Amino acid sequence: MITNDKNSSSNPIPMFITPSLLLIAFSILMAIMLIPAILFTKEFQKATKKMMGDENMVRMGGLISLVLAFLFLSVHWKFTGEWFVIIPIIGWLAFIKGVIHIWAPKFVKKATDKFMKSEAVVGLMAFVGLLVAIGLTYVALYIY
Repeated sequence: MITNDKNSSSNPIPMFITPSLLLIAFSILMAIMLIPAILFTKEFQKATKKMMGDENMVRMGGLISLVLAFLFLSVHWKFTGEWFVIIPIIGWLAFIKGVIHIWAPKFVKKATDKFMKSEAVVGLMAFVGLLVAIGLTYVALYIY
């Protein structure tokens, strides 16, 4: 049985989603979103601007980020010194993002308009995100 802690006798709560599985699933999700952003940059840029212009859509995205944050933090919430620190960092960043999207959708729209001005910037951000997804997959498969 896999548990939340390295010492299974101190924490008898079973953990059904392992850190490796969570990172691989998150990487797949990132790839599903970012590959079209690289291949169809102009359309992705237009769709993102339209979506971020609607406050209700921004708030819904914030809610999804909060669910993702709680999923990550339920798997591993401690800041340890090892590679496990990736999980709570992603979780807390998703939590902060979700709160900002829910509480300040106008700020999110302004930030989106600022960063989404150029197709080159959108393509570069998508490419960097895809590299992060590949890195997380490597960590999940070979380090954890």
